[in-house]
Amino acid sequence: MAKGVVLVVDDEAPIRDILSFYLKRAGYQVLTAANGAEAIGEMGRLKPDLIISDLRMPEMSGDELCKRVKSDPATQDIYFIILSALDGTASRIGSLSMGADDMIPKPFHAQEVLAKVDSTFRLIGMQKEIKRQNKELTAFQERVREEMELAAALQMGLLPKLPGEGGGVRYTHCYLPAAGIGGDIYAVLPLADGSTAMMIADVSGHGVTAALISAMVKTSFENQVRLGGEPLAWALGMNEDLCRSTLAEQFATAWLGRLDPATDRIRYVAAGHCAPLRIVRGSRGGLQRSEVLRGKGFMLGLDAQLPFMEHEAEFLPEDRLVLYTDGLVEVEREDRTMLEEAGLRRICAELPAGAEEAATTIIAQARTFNAPAPFVDDVTLVVLDRRA
Repeated sequence: MAKGVVLVVDDEAPIRDILSFYLKRAGYQVLTAANGAEAIGEMGRLKPDLIISDLRMPEMSGDELCKRVKSDPATQDIYFIILSALDGTASRIGSLSMGADDMIPKPFHAQEVLAKVDSTFRLIGMQKEIKRQNKELTAFQERVREEMELAAALQMGLLPKLPGEGGGVRYTHCYLPAAGIGGDIYAVLPLADGSTAMMIADVSGHGVTAALISAMVKTSFENQVRLGGEPLAWALGMNEDLCRSTLAEQFATAWLGRLDPATDRIRYVAAGHCAPLRIVRGSRGGLQRSEVLRGKGFMLGLDAQLPFMEHEAEFLPEDRLVLYTDGLVEVEREDRTMLEEAGLRRICAELPAGAEEAATTIIAQARTFNAPAPFVDDVTLVVLDRRA
């Protein structure tokens, strides 16, 4: 099998013959042409890897042939060497400026040309390998992109359908993953007794792994709610599930709550998560008072024996609950400050009446505060209004 295809272009037959002899003996397939016009015809039959062309020829000179080859996308990657009787640096610079890859001065030794051809084909081989690897990398990146898009679509399918209503509440969300797919998740489940179970969680890390664990968190929450009981029992069960199914360095912060409309109260567990805001009569819109539903607790998935604590708070008709992940309030601005809980409370002090409009306002004002710094972590915001 030939080591490669070389097209020799020279109006002097002895030069074509001697170069052909040495190149064929070295294992190359050789094409010949007496001028640039003939060379174009030969290239139409078989594309060479390398062209060795004299500079001065009738009908079409070597510099014109070089320009034609290098200006055509189909042939511009062909390595081009100029043979020239013109001596000196100016001649070499002129040859390279017209697009040639190298130059060999005349008169030359055939062995010198052969050594140049051998080194050129080593370079051509490396270039081909790089192109092959780049093509494989591009194909791999395209597969990854398609799989990420599919994973993102599947993750969006895990979020509650909007607008969300049930159990005497209306809710909406803004979900902004940092990398197209992330580790935030939430759920709102109306229960048969008229109460509402709710959960928001933030899995450590980003990307596909975090998204996979977030799906596990949601599934575990739904299973625990089906088993009955209160948020404390849900937290204990979810913690055992995560400890059993994830690696030691993987964990999730979460906030789990159960709204009982008969008592106008929420029982909840804070598992290392951002404390939600209760906005008194917030669903009316306008200037309203907010309070923080505080509670300390360990993150889920650290240790199956960790204890959790259940808390209780008032949640009256027309009240609003703002659930969020830390990506919303922990963007560092150029002056090293962050929005934090206090800044979010200032934003939430006066919001529109509708849950959708309120969520849009919160995100917009958070972006304005952070500007020009963008959100760098997954951001999930849930606004839940209790109907009158």
